[in-house]
Amino acid sequence: MAPIDVPPLASSNRRILPIWTDGLFAVAVGIIGGELLGRTVNYWVAVAGTLLLASFCNHVLLTITVGGSIGKLISGLRLIRVSDLSKPGIGQAVHRWLWGFFYIVISPVLFLTGSDVDHLDIAGLRIVRKADLH
Repeated sequence: MAPIDVPPLASSNRRILPIWTDGLFAVAVGIIGGELLGRTVNYWVAVAGTLLLASFCNHVLLTITVGGSIGKLISGLRLIRVSDLSKPGIGQAVHRWLWGFFYIVISPVLFLTGSDVDHLDIAGLRIVRKADLH
């Protein structure tokens, strides 16, 4: 069996748009959820709950279904398994989603200490340009 030719990681400039798009999407859904549900439960609980639900649906369910979040799809990027170039499984997608929250928390420390921790191929997944897939 021939080794799989894994496409290169998408450039950091290309990966920035999905971060902002997905983040703004989750915040917007959270605010809407807070407005709609804030009368029955605490406003901030509703915001946090709907934000997390939107993030999960976008980063896990949409990714295992079509290969990327809303931001990645708009940017022409896909999230693939490094092992076989297919779409991620649910376990891998959840792992990467949870790692993202951890990375948000530790990134200021990494920045201040000058660390260059490689966080891009989490759970055996890689963000690549759709054009680089054969």
